[in-house]
Amino acid sequence: MHSEITGKLLSGCQCCMPYDVSDKHYFFQGLFPAILNLASNAHISTNATCGEKGPEMFCKLVEHVPGRPLRNAQCRVCDRHSANPKEQHPISSAIDGTNNWWQSPSIQNGRQYHWVTITLDLRQVFQVAYVIIKAANAPRPGNWILERSIDGTEFRPWQYYAISDTECLTRYNITPRIGPPTYKRDDEVICTSYYSRLVPLEHGEVPLFLYLQFSILFFKSQSILFQLQNRYYYSIKDISVGGMCICYGHARSCPLDEITKKLQCQCEHNTCGESCNKCCPGYHQKPWRPGTLSAGNKCEKCNCHNKAEDCYYNQSIADQKRSMDIHGQYVGGGVCLNCTQHTAGINCEMCADGYFRPLKVRFRNGLGCIPCNCSQFGSVSEGCDDQGQCHCVPGVAGEKCALGYRDYPDCVACDCDLSGTKAETCNGTEGVCGCEEETGICTCKVLSYSAPSGEGFLDIDCIKVMEDTGLKELEKALCIIYECT
Repeated sequence: MHSEITGKLLSGCQCCMPYDVSDKHYFFQGLFPAILNLASNAHISTNATCGEKGPEMFCKLVEHVPGRPLRNAQCRVCDRHSANPKEQHPISSAIDGTNNWWQSPSIQNGRQYHWVTITLDLRQVFQVAYVIIKAANAPRPGNWILERSIDGTEFRPWQYYAISDTECLTRYNITPRIGPPTYKRDDEVICTSYYSRLVPLEHGEVPLFLYLQFSILFFKSQSILFQLQNRYYYSIKDISVGGMCICYGHARSCPLDEITKKLQCQCEHNTCGESCNKCCPGYHQKPWRPGTLSAGNKCEKCNCHNKAEDCYYNQSIADQKRSMDIHGQYVGGGVCLNCTQHTAGINCEMCADGYFRPLKVRFRNGLGCIPCNCSQFGSVSEGCDDQGQCHCVPGVAGEKCALGYRDYPDCVACDCDLSGTKAETCNGTEGVCGCEEETGICTCKVLSYSAPSGEGFLDIDCIKVMEDTGLKELEKALCIIYECT
């Protein structure tokens, strides 16, 4: 028969460890909320309580001298419906912090009361450090099993208790742990008879400490199962379950959330999630790891040169040492997401196609990358080099691949007199410059000129170009409108 305790703490509190922020090791250690008595605010239930079917008499076991008659037998009445609160022994008395107690029916009412189930519902999964059970006016349980569950459905043994070491083998098929219980691992399941002795006859205590020294657990538990067997009746005055919120070493406090009515980790170390179980956006330079007493294992910010808000961790990038961290070292595997200001690359350290970073402008500069602005007629692509030089088609030159050269493929500069020309453009074969009208230096007449295109050279009537305001300025510039005379 299994007894179950399932629990969560719902009350608000300040759950803080005594951390000294002046300690130089403070920011490098794991952070843990205070260990609380989770049972005090849990929901508790049982499958059997004395007096449920009417008043029943019970007598305490008392020590006496063998061979002499028993005097002053201490007998009482248990009645769930009694007007006298002292005759009521509900299961809630086991966790209310008073001297009241819960009591099971006597086995004289049926052998089924050899096995009693108690359920403590914590309503939230916690890290449990210890469980302490204090008996009231009866001896401690004999053979019983403490079990735990995460989901309240599937239970696993936490510890076995037996009347004798022999019972550990015959009843549970487990080698007994002789003497006071010791543990080789935090998750070791043992059988002990140390806390199942008949003496003392009342007010005995059953402690279960689930940690070695102070290794911070640990066991996750939402459900704990008790198997109580082989006593005249059972009584429990107090159940204490010491535990803390599961924050994986990344929170010092765990106050009550007024909306969810659950204790919520106040995450630090750049961690997020209900249990601080993941790194916050933008802090994935290294993989998430739980904090320990010796190492905080903070999540580290990705180095995106202020050009991205989020990133992700890539182990292959880390192995290849291609991601630069915030210290300028290639340690970690953070890859920036959605780089802004026309940047690209693992660390947003490059410019996107069609953009370049001016000389002496650092990655972190707020200006980012600026457009190449290459001529759509004179360049082979929208891209340019780090100095803003576009990649020009044959016969065209200049930073932006604009006109200003003649005699392809030699591409000789036009060398026009800028004081009397519209721009430094000229006839592609004759070198005739385009003059400004009424400059006083020369007079010009309308010519026709061939403009380069993706298919070769097309004839364009310069007069039509000037009249058609729908054409782009770059197309107009390709025409030599005037000739000096």
